[in-house]
Amino acid sequence: MTFPKLTPTERIADPRCGWKPDADSPAHGAPATWHIAWHLVYPADFSLVCDEHMAVIQRDMVYADRHPAELACDMPGTGWLTTDPSRCVMATTDDRQAHRQADAS
Repeated sequence: MTFPKLTPTERIADPRCGWKPDADSPAHGAPATWHIAWHLVYPADFSLVCDEHMAVIQRDMVYADRHPAELACDMPGTGWLTTDPSRCVMATTDDRQAHRQADAS
């Protein structure tokens, strides 16, 4: 089993397959159907891929978790919720929410 060489991609809130045969190639760009967590400990790495490339990954690579790709998966500030099944969730950036939680403790 191998781990892929990961390269950062711009997030555009339109989940697209980021599979690249090599660093100099453009991303595949088909609609992403899977969101992969390569590892979930800091610094975590994630990828969005289509069904075709998920089959290659399942056959040849090691990953920590996966779930069906959704719009939230490609948004900045999302978190990976490790439930069964896993999913992406939007984290709050509202300072009032942080204060409410601090006041409640």
